[in-house]
Amino acid sequence: MSNKTSAKLLDLTLLDSWLGASGTTSNDTPPYTYLLFKELDDVPDEFWDELFKYINHAHEGARQALRKPLGDTLHPLHHGKDKDPAFGYPQKFGDTALQGFFGEIVAGVIAENYVGEDDINWEVPVYLFRTHVVAFQQLEYMKQTDNWERQIVGRTGDDGLAFIRDDDNKIVAWLACEAKCTRNHSAGLIADNHEKLSQSIKRPIDLLRLIDALEDYKNDKYARNWIKAIRDYYWADINKNSVERCDLSVYICGQLPERNDSWIVTDNPHSQYTGDRELTSAEVHLPKVSELIKSLYSRMESEK
Repeated sequence: MSNKTSAKLLDLTLLDSWLGASGTTSNDTPPYTYLLFKELDDVPDEFWDELFKYINHAHEGARQALRKPLGDTLHPLHHGKDKDPAFGYPQKFGDTALQGFFGEIVAGVIAENYVGEDDINWEVPVYLFRTHVVAFQQLEYMKQTDNWERQIVGRTGDDGLAFIRDDDNKIVAWLACEAKCTRNHSAGLIADNHEKLSQSIKRPIDLLRLIDALEDYKNDKYARNWIKAIRDYYWADINKNSVERCDLSVYICGQLPERNDSWIVTDNPHSQYTGDRELTSAEVHLPKVSELIKSLYSRMESEK
């Protein structure tokens, strides 16, 4: 990756042309918010171009991590199936892996654009794909065996993390994100999201991995500011600081409900959620989600 590349996420200026959003927020303490997203008709081609660039950028840190051990020895002429450690990443993985990647990215998009009130600015510093060691190991296996049909297990740790910073670059709140994406429907996946979010973790378990991911962007002021904020947060007394935790569950499905408008309960938290924190449950209806994911990731084949 060029040092001129910024870790800062790309803008999705046409996001409203893709998803129609609705939702409700309870008056309980802590509040519960339900969000429903439905894919709109006649999404412009310009948005798909934006979304592709966003996804491609989100995975760039992982490509850099794959190539980093070779350092300056990775001459451009070496790029290819046999020599480039990042060849095939991530587009060569199977449907299950790509759905997982896509789910994490959509969770980040929802966190930054739809969670909280208008005056709340959740920020995703960087995506954590470079920490998925199992994916890297499977990629090397597939390259050596030419078996590109293998599936990989999901990444452990946080599916996604977002934060609120004050004017002094101090982290004052964090958002734990769990994401699931399926072409059909699974009540079990919804329950699993809420059960995982219920864990009484006071600080993100992947906080140090965020710093690792941001350090891939050496000359980036955006990354340096985030690294400082995260380091200060890490060193703060976990039992005395006032950093609030909130939770976000994102469920993306291709199968639409028939009896109701939604698969998820809209007026109170899921029965498996026991976190007693401010919770947002987001449901995203994408009838052709598998085809969409394939079309977006297959475009990476022609990217340099």
